[in-house]
Amino acid sequence: MSLNPEVWLALSPRMRAICWLAAMFSSVLLIGWFAIRPLNQTQRLTQRQQSALQPELQAEWRKLRALALPEAQSTVTQVRRFSPLDFHGQSRQLLRWQPMQGDGELVLESRWSQAVETFSLLAERGMQIPAFSLSASESGLRFTLQLEHDDDG
Repeated sequence: MSLNPEVWLALSPRMRAICWLAAMFSSVLLIGWFAIRPLNQTQRLTQRQQSALQPELQAEWRKLRALALPEAQSTVTQVRRFSPLDFHGQSRQLLRWQPMQGDGELVLESRWSQAVETFSLLAERGMQIPAFSLSASESGLRFTLQLEHDDDG
């Protein structure tokens, strides 16, 4: 099939523009179809793989939920309200409590053996310790603790 340029040139400019636009539109559609088709096949393959793995994934989520549920229940029952007076007793002495907006500064004096227990008691009461200092005193150890309420709990 040979193309005759006289037929093309005999067409009006308007008709040539319409034919040119139709040819460009059909070529863009053809190229787009060939470009999108492999993507659709890849997407279908990925969906098949996901649906095949779905029961296994659900089983793993059930295992995780079973592990996390008892822990969440136990932490809810163990959290107590913070009071600086809880830290004044036989093993430690409250020297100063200076409340500030949303946090405060706690100064305690205790024996060296009570240091770890003090931190765990603060954690049980939902307090975070962003900064602290330790210094030796006449009767053992002096804590200066910057405290913040734990917003996660």
